[in-house]
Amino acid sequence: MPGLSPSAAFRSAVAIRIMMNKLLLVSVILASFGLSSTALREASAQIPTLVPAPSAAPLEVIARNGADKEKHLFSQDGVVPLLLVRPNQTIPVTLQFPTAAAGTPVAATPLDGGRIEGGNPVVLRTGRTMFTFSPGGAPGRYRVAVYLAGEQYLLEFYVVDANHHPWRQSPRSGN
Repeated sequence: MPGLSPSAAFRSAVAIRIMMNKLLLVSVILASFGLSSTALREASAQIPTLVPAPSAAPLEVIARNGADKEKHLFSQDGVVPLLLVRPNQTIPVTLQFPTAAAGTPVAATPLDGGRIEGGNPVVLRTGRTMFTFSPGGAPGRYRVAVYLAGEQYLLEFYVVDANHHPWRQSPRSGN
C-alpha cells in the first residue's frame, strides 16, 4: 500500500482480511435464514481493497470475454487477471479448484456492483463450480470476491466503453 511502512501495510491487510471473513460469515448466516444479502453487497462495495491470501491454492477461471472468446485465466497469489467484457454482458463463469477442494462450500460476492446468479454452493467432485456474473452497464472495473474455506480470490472484469472497445476493428489499421 503506497505511503505505508511495511508493518503498517501488513496490519492494514490483516484488518481488511478479518473484515472480509466477518462479512462472509454474516452473509452465510443470512443465506441460511433465507434473507436477502443486498445490504451486505452494498456494504462490501465500499471496501476499498480486497487483499487475497498469498497462500491461496491456484485457481483457473474459465469465462468468455466481450469478443465472445473463451479465456482461461489463472490466479497468482489469489488474484485472477482482468477480463474485458461488454456492458451488461451475461458471463458464465467456471471456477476450477484443485480436486481436493471437492465438497467445500464456496461463495462469490460482487464488490463493485453487478449481479451473480445461480451457481453451485459447493465445489463439485471435478473441482469445478459455476455461476453467472453480469456487470453493470457503466464502463469501469467490477470485482468479484470468491471465498473458499479460509481462502479468498479476486476476479476482475472491466466493462469497456461501447464506442471505444479494443476488439472493434479500426478502419486505419485494416484489421
